[in-house]
Amino acid sequence: MSLKTFHICFLTISSILMIYVGSWSYIMWDYYANNAYISYLVFSILSLIGLIVYGRYFFKNYKNI
Repeated sequence: MSLKTFHICFLTISSILMIYVGSWSYIMWDYYANNAYISYLVFSILSLIGLIVYGRYFFKNYKNI
């Protein structure tokens, strides 16, 4: 498995996981009204943004390798 293939798989699976965790935490917050679920939601959104930024950075620099 090449480095580029690994990063594509890693970023795809991690992004799907962050979307799932974000939707799960929103549903749980709506049901239980516990503020801990809001922190999980914020963490998952920030992680998703970080994954997107990292992916763009990697693929931009991978062209030069």
